Amino acid sequence: MFEFCSYIPTKVVFGPGKLKELASMKLPGKKALICVTEDGLMEKLGIQGRVLQYLSQNQIESVVYDKVTPNPTRKGVMEAAELAKVENCDFFIGLGGGSSIDTAKAASIMMVNEGDLWDYAQAGTGGRKEVKGAFPVMTITTTAGTGTECDPWCVITNEQTKEKLDFGTDAVFPVISVIDPELMLTLPRTLTLYQGFDALFHAVECYIATCGCKLTDIYCLEAVKLITRWLPVVAEDGENLEARVNISYAANVLCGFAQSLSATISPHIIGQCMSGLFPGFVHGASLIVTAEAYYKLVIDRGYVSDKFQELGRAMGEEQEEGRPGSSFLSGLTKLMAQTEMRDLPMSQFGVRKEDIKRIAEISTGIGFDFDPYVLTKEDVEEILEKSYR
Repeated sequence: MFEFCSYIPTKVVFGPGKLKELASMKLPGKKALICVTEDGLMEKLGIQGRVLQYLSQNQIESVVYDKVTPNPTRKGVMEAAELAKVENCDFFIGLGGGSSIDTAKAASIMMVNEGDLWDYAQAGTGGRKEVKGAFPVMTITTTAGTGTECDPWCVITNEQTKEKLDFGTDAVFPVISVIDPELMLTLPRTLTLYQGFDALFHAVECYIATCGCKLTDIYCLEAVKLITRWLPVVAEDGENLEARVNISYAANVLCGFAQSLSATISPHIIGQCMSGLFPGFVHGASLIVTAEAYYKLVIDRGYVSDKFQELGRAMGEEQEEGRPGSSFLSGLTKLMAQTEMRDLPMSQFGVRKEDIKRIAEISTGIGFDFDPYVLTKEDVEEILEKSYR
């Protein structure tokens, strides 16, 4: 016997060339606040100009907020919401990667709810107030990793407290998500890999989380198969459209659906803690650096070995005799080595060995609510110590 509740209201427009449909599709408002990163990349690539052109053809007005940072901040969210209010915007578009989309989602919350964004954070120093709605959000993704295009989550950093926390509410499910893999052909190799591994770990964590269900399992295992098959291909040839389509389908759609039904667990909390303390620490990279040590510890202890065995099979690996769950660790280390991500140093992103205790204390303080096992602060310290380079 089993049960679950599925609610994924997002209209997904997926496929090469789908961006142009923006000129004719029914949109959730008449004036959009478009969130893009401060590096001007969307403009340089010509994607921003195309979006503005298609919106104009669709009789939609727009205003651009172009100050989104790689790890989006509470301050940026409040600025975007204020601009939307001043300009009388009635919906948001997140254009680019997870940072832009999460900024749009969080800013949409502040169009309906009073005060400061952190009043609505449910962990750490957050005020734990109930979110009572949000303005409509649309996403146009140019990356394949976060899954935020199809889920009710956004992740924001409080630049004052250095906390990086999840905000989860059905109110920020995107109304429409345009996922056009042609927009991802110019992604640099390193960014492609950071995002690809982020997607892999979304699938793995949602699969073993205690809040998952049989439907989650289907999404997660298929995503793991596709990422294992296609990530090395797209790393070698970023202009391979077939590879981009498959990685995008796995990361943006399957993992987005999985995160709507389940949740990420302690590896993401540890990674988000590092990104909060060190804003230059790219999210996907923060997961890669601890992955091998993390999964070796939990597999060696025999935790949920049946789940890890299935994940290993999805990666094309067979389990070692007498070592339950070893097939997943074998598949993971092979994929990391094949893509030259196995020795990524966390010191490259500013983390010092003396920061390990602080990272462990903060991450365990947030809580590992959906872990199928219990990890202590000492366990996290051990993982970080073994991962440090």
